[in-house]
Amino acid sequence: MASGHMRSYLWKVTLAVLLAGIGAAAVFLLSQSSVLAVNEIIVDGNRVIPTEQILEKAGPLLRNQSIIHPSFDAVRGELGGMPYIESVDFDRDFPNTVIIHIREYRALACLKGAAGMNYILAPDSRILAAQAESCPVMPVVMTKTPCAGEAGGFSECADVGAGTDFLANIPVSFNYEFAEVSVDNGDIRARTKTGVNVHFGSLDKYGLKFEVLRQLLARSVAAGVQVTIDVSVPERPVTKEEAPPPPPETITSADESAQAAVSAATTTGTGATVDGAQGAAGESGAGAGGTPVNGTGAGGTTGNEAGRNGAAGEGTGGAGGGIATDVPQQ
Repeated sequence: MASGHMRSYLWKVTLAVLLAGIGAAAVFLLSQSSVLAVNEIIVDGNRVIPTEQILEKAGPLLRNQSIIHPSFDAVRGELGGMPYIESVDFDRDFPNTVIIHIREYRALACLKGAAGMNYILAPDSRILAAQAESCPVMPVVMTKTPCAGEAGGFSECADVGAGTDFLANIPVSFNYEFAEVSVDNGDIRARTKTGVNVHFGSLDKYGLKFEVLRQLLARSVAAGVQVTIDVSVPERPVTKEEAPPPPPETITSADESAQAAVSAATTTGTGATVDGAQGAAGESGAGAGGTPVNGTGAGGTTGNEAGRNGAAGEGTGGAGGGIATDVPQQ
């Protein structure tokens, strides 16, 4: 009896080993077969980096590889070197498709850097891009001493980190946006998009300062006044009302000036000329003592119009020159 049970047990073990071996062989053969080879790659989640650039790096590592054991780690390492990419994940869609999920860093601000360069910054101060062109529409960070860096790295300036920390952690309840942030040795000043200047000071008591600032901004908006707000000491905030900007100057063209002068002109006696017409506006016309034409003027003739060529004959009309009218001599 004991030997019979032993033989039965051995047969079961042997059968299990054989089945496992057959299964492993089948899986191996399938993994090497073109039936499960990757022939389609889908990229999802990228907003800044073009899909073509991602496929250029990931395609050679994935295409025609087994979907059972694709080179995901190699692809993750290759794509991780691109400055905008924060993380990479994968999904399989059997039998032949791999989906690459990209998570990009959020572009938070633009740093005005050294040598005319501008740097796009992530919330952790990582430099996502370096560019010579002007900053895109986003908050601008400035430091007293211009800083430099390379895409994919970090700026060595501590003030850059203070500026991004200031912008990245703004409470959800704060309903105002900043256009500029300047940092000088940790001291933060900012300007809202509505033109309110703010002295924030250091990042200490960050939440309290923003709550005080929120309330003071709301009051200034309700009052309709432009203010400068200092919350560097949040227990004793200071608000200073600013004078409204002067109204824009009215620009009058030369033609409008000339027409106004003609309208206000008065007719003189002898010679019947209209004072102050277009001579002062740069038009050619009779200057003082100009020679009248076809008629009697100051020299004894009356005409249809005063000579248009200046006091001495030819030339531009002088100050006080005018246009002769067809008014008879008194």
